Amino acid sequence: MTGLFFTGLRPIELFALEASDVDLEQRWLVVRSSKTGEPRGVPMHEVLARLFASLVQRGGKVFRTHDGKPYAVLENAGGQLKMPLKAARTRSGILDVSPYTARHTVSTQLVVNGVHQYVKDQILGHAVNDMSRRYTNIPQPRIEAINTIAVPDTWSSLEWWKDSLAWASKLAGEQGRRTDLERKRLERP
Repeated sequence: MTGLFFTGLRPIELFALEASDVDLEQRWLVVRSSKTGEPRGVPMHEVLARLFASLVQRGGKVFRTHDGKPYAVLENAGGQLKMPLKAARTRSGILDVSPYTARHTVSTQLVVNGVHQYVKDQILGHAVNDMSRRYTNIPQPRIEAINTIAVPDTWSSLEWWKDSLAWASKLAGEQGRRTDLERKRLERP
């Protein structure tokens, strides 16, 4: 969820990231498969460089399930966040959060922070749908707009930031088994 709240990526875009898609030094992510069908670059909030460091170092898929497997793309079955989100909601007491809450929050916060609509739309990967936007070229090497999103001190001082990979198994408890997919399989004719 932290990756989603500080990039504005769609969940499937975040979970598809390979280590080679992440440039920690330039704080840049490459989304190779997006909703629009076009690859795009996404600026990485400076606080995420710490989170991504150990995840990128191990190679392969950056984000994996609680048992270390890459997230699979499931057709007509939703994502694989149901149980991790349920566990996170239980532990945090925040019950009204979803992966798209993060995307909407990033979009809103960029507008509130005065980021130009074209820059916001590029960060979020919105399709270009008018001629003036099609010909507007925002410099790609560094879009600092993402860093206008504030990181609360209490959040950035948490112990797990030091080595997110080492903490992954500790934070991924209470996952359980996905019974919704089993029910869907049984319901199919």
